[in-house]
Amino acid sequence: MSYTLRQVQTLLTKPELELFQASRANANKDLTERQLSSKITRSRTLRAKYRDLYQRQTVKTQKGPAAARRPAGNDNNRTEVKAEVMQEVLGRFEERLAKLQTTAQKSAATAATERTAAPAKAAKKAAAKTATKTATKSAAKKALKKPAAKAAAKTTAAAPRKAAKKAATKAAPKKAAAVKKTAAKPVKTAKSSKAPAKKAAAAPAKARKIAAASAEVGGNAAAAARGAVPTRQPAAASRGNPIKAQPVNKKIKASGQSKTRAAQAKRDSR
Repeated sequence: MSYTLRQVQTLLTKPELELFQASRANANKDLTERQLSSKITRSRTLRAKYRDLYQRQTVKTQKGPAAARRPAGNDNNRTEVKAEVMQEVLGRFEERLAKLQTTAQKSAATAATERTAAPAKAAKKAAAKTATKTATKSAAKKALKKPAAKAAAKTTAAAPRKAAKKAATKAAPKKAAAVKKTAAKPVKTAKSSKAPAKKAAAAPAKARKIAAASAEVGGNAAAAARGAVPTRQPAAASRGNPIKAQPVNKKIKASGQSKTRAAQAKRDSR
């Protein structure tokens, strides 16, 4: 059983009562391990003291001359209760010390794990930093290589064009001189061939004039359509009928005469 403060106040002395108050749950939370260990030793010595005293008192009461007059153990009840109270106080101090030690061990274990994990974390961070640095360097190198490669490709692609341009510029004066020479030669030939060309152009014109004159004189249908006066028409008829003498009427008459002649030829052929 656990004793209350009211039960203990009449039994314990002032230092023992202070020790009892310090062992209570709300009070022993503020104690350190060193303080707890000192109070544990104090309560242990008091427990041993009251236990030994209780044993000696019980022996005396059982063997003394007053044993026949008193009931056994009534005088030793206070000593027994004190021993039990000190045992309870000692148990509370030991329990609190065990809790502090377990928490301290856990904190030490966590600190040890953190210490052991710290180099691994540092190594990981260093590896990540080096990887990022190498990646950035390689990306920068690639970025620098791409423009250089493009420039080289452009220069290689432009080299044949430049060579062709140079060759064209070199050959241009020669071609121009050759063209000038070839252009100068036909000019001379053209001057010499002007007379035959004029003769050839004048020949068809003369032929047309001759054909027109013969048609006008001959009086065929084509000439009559062009307005030629046929030779068969008498001059008196043309003079007496001015309407017939008009070119349009002459054409109509000529076409009618040609139609009658064609019809007469068909009849004769039958």
